Amino acid sequence: MDFPRGQTLVHSDFRQDEAVSCDFAVVGSGAGGAAAAWELSGHGHKVLLLEEGRHFEPEALSTRPSWAYRNLYQERATRIMAGNLYIPLPGGRAVGGSTLLNSAICFRTPDRLLEKWRTGHGIGWAEPEQLRPIFEAVEREIGVTKTHPTQARANNLIFKAGCDALGVPGDFLSRSAPGCIGCGLCQLGCPIGGKGSVDRNLVPAAVERGAALFTSARATRLLVENRAAVGLEAAVLEPLSERPLRKLTVRAKKVFLCGGAVGTPLFLLTQGLANSSGQVGKHLRVHPATGMCARFEQVIDAWHGVTQGYYVDLEDSMLETFSATPDLYYTQFRAFAEPIEHLRHIASCGCLIGDESSGEVRPGLSPGRAAISYQLLENDKRRLLKGLREIGRIFFAAGALEVHAGIHNAPKAHSLAELEAQCREEVPVTSLSVYASHPLGTCRMGADRAAAVVGQSGESWDIKDLYIADASVFPSALGVNPQVTVMATAIVIARAAAG
Repeated sequence: MDFPRGQTLVHSDFRQDEAVSCDFAVVGSGAGGAAAAWELSGHGHKVLLLEEGRHFEPEALSTRPSWAYRNLYQERATRIMAGNLYIPLPGGRAVGGSTLLNSAICFRTPDRLLEKWRTGHGIGWAEPEQLRPIFEAVEREIGVTKTHPTQARANNLIFKAGCDALGVPGDFLSRSAPGCIGCGLCQLGCPIGGKGSVDRNLVPAAVERGAALFTSARATRLLVENRAAVGLEAAVLEPLSERPLRKLTVRAKKVFLCGGAVGTPLFLLTQGLANSSGQVGKHLRVHPATGMCARFEQVIDAWHGVTQGYYVDLEDSMLETFSATPDLYYTQFRAFAEPIEHLRHIASCGCLIGDESSGEVRPGLSPGRAAISYQLLENDKRRLLKGLREIGRIFFAAGALEVHAGIHNAPKAHSLAELEAQCREEVPVTSLSVYASHPLGTCRMGADRAAAVVGQSGESWDIKDLYIADASVFPSALGVNPQVTVMATAIVIARAAAG
């Protein structure tokens, strides 16, 4: 096959096994892969972008969670971390990766964290001034704007009212959603194309620059010769069943792995590659979160408005409003579902932390599935409980009649005193209802090859011309939503690799 410059190929385009050559093969089309392909194609290179999921135009998306779980999520939205808790850990499986499914929240990497990476891990490029123009370019390309009150609507505005009443500093979230109308469906994919997920900007821009996008193509094997990456093999999949249809062999001068902090280590561990340090799959970090619902006298209709529009930075945690579709509220928050009319009167907010806890990614019992272990530490539990107490204080200041914290079997609290009694530090870890986002750190970057998988260039310490450019290279949790950091990191790595 000749290199299909500027084209998108789907599974039905392959009538036989094929082989193709390129300069760069990029595995994964989420935040990291899209940014890497965008940067590399801008240097005039032949870039082949592989995505195991499909590409969806907005009109092809469904507003049913069941459809989204089957078609857009890794492991059909059943991926969990198991340890002292069972914690859901979702991820995207489509062109755009998890950016297709997130709330489009955009934070730059905190300066204090960049300093830690620079001084503690030998990552010389982690300088605020060096990254500032890259952040600006990313934000411009994906359309970052601050949430407007008309987009936010009642669920976000009622929380802001509580913050204002208490003098708690907060702000509207900046989001890559330039066309947002506040339909509240971010986690199902934006049905109007108003969200700036990378399938709407960086990926098509890379294709316009001459990159080739292959969808329903799962990388299965890295090709290594003389301890250097020279390409990979992939299986072209039937989209729904994921049954292999054809074999694709890619010869490349350099290979970029951008499958995320679960997919990338899983790919390497399955083949026993790039792991002389023994660190592949280790040091999994996430952003654990728990949440609270509050019932008000007035109608909120939380599903109207942006899913996440307002935040409070507590330094050791982040409070971010959230919403869901009515059916999910009904199943997840039954305390306010009887009578069902009460659902229209609830608002919700979550607490997210950059964890001190850690876990590990290993191959699961069936191909393509990960076995993920994770232990939530006591100090992280205390930070989540502290966040719940603060959310309750804000909701009661906004006029809440009662609140329900993310603690199993906890009754509704009708006062701050009742809530604080429920959220005391002695509450066992196993009583918390915890959700996790943003897996990080399983192929971490560092100057010490005995403790890191890649160097500061993103190149593997073990295999020449193999680069990792996704959230797995982060040496610590961020404490903020990571997509802008992932994109900026991928651009730094791609720029150096492009020569």
